[in-house]
Amino acid sequence: MAFILDDLKKIDKGQLSSVYLLYGNDIYLEEEVIKTLVEVFSRSEKSQTEKIIFYGDENPNEAFIQSLSNFGMFATRRIIIYKNISKMTAGARKQLLQYLKRPEATILLILSAAGNKKSSFFDSVKRQAAVKTVSIWKPKVADFPAIIQRRLTKEGYQIDPEALGMLALSTNDSLSHSFSEIEKILVYVGDKKRITPADVRTVVGGEKNYQMSDFVNAVAEKDLYQSVRICMALIETGSKTPYFISALYSFFVNVWAFPQIHQGVKYAYYPLEQRRLEYQKAYDKYRYHDFRQLFKLLLEVDIQVKSVSLKPKELMIPLIYHLIK
Repeated sequence: MAFILDDLKKIDKGQLSSVYLLYGNDIYLEEEVIKTLVEVFSRSEKSQTEKIIFYGDENPNEAFIQSLSNFGMFATRRIIIYKNISKMTAGARKQLLQYLKRPEATILLILSAAGNKKSSFFDSVKRQAAVKTVSIWKPKVADFPAIIQRRLTKEGYQIDPEALGMLALSTNDSLSHSFSEIEKILVYVGDKKRITPADVRTVVGGEKNYQMSDFVNAVAEKDLYQSVRICMALIETGSKTPYFISALYSFFVNVWAFPQIHQGVKYAYYPLEQRRLEYQKAYDKYRYHDFRQLFKLLLEVDIQVKSVSLKPKELMIPLIYHLIK
């Protein structure tokens, strides 16, 4: 995701291309890019700027093509946005490709191609020298702090590092969640212009909802901080120690047996293949662990659940440290 942040930084500095092709599946990231482009293009000249939006699903092809050459009575510059170019008719595609060879300097053209499916038309647009392609795929969890920080900085707010970590951790399931909570926080802090951990706790409330698979994935990544945080969140929502042990045992059995069962195999059924790749990645991280000792630790904690009156977190936190360290 560093590249999308780099692209946005260049746009913020006024380094604009004539045409942008937005490709990916995150509509909130798409809107963030479009909003930034519109703001920068509109302020770069004192002359009036007109903005027009077309949606491929509504079949606006004739009007779209005309907009590339016909200007309004007063506007001398124009921002034209066409969403979902896969719906464009064959005739409009041909005319667009012709336009892209010599785009109008007074027009900022923004094209979006949502989803996973590429086409020969997409490739033809992308290859044009005047076109800048911007990836708008759903961000990785690790990219949320930087995206949140950028949004707050643009709004003129400062956020303490701890507060930023809390906000990113509790909303990194989607940008819609992050941006929604940001709006609430900005209203709450008002003119204070600085966001503290107490502000985040007050507005955002608790952690996001986790599943056991999130916990196992964090352990697989050997992410100690995330493993503990997710474990605590699951315990707060009622998950019991035997549930953790069962999930970890099943996971580590497959990791331990990866060379015998999964290595060198490629499954045609995608979910199985995805799971195999997850086991491979975890095996690379844990291959030098003493699996005999690892399974012994799991068994000991399972026995303690039945024989010792310890709370789940008193059993699970030390276990996580031993497994990952």
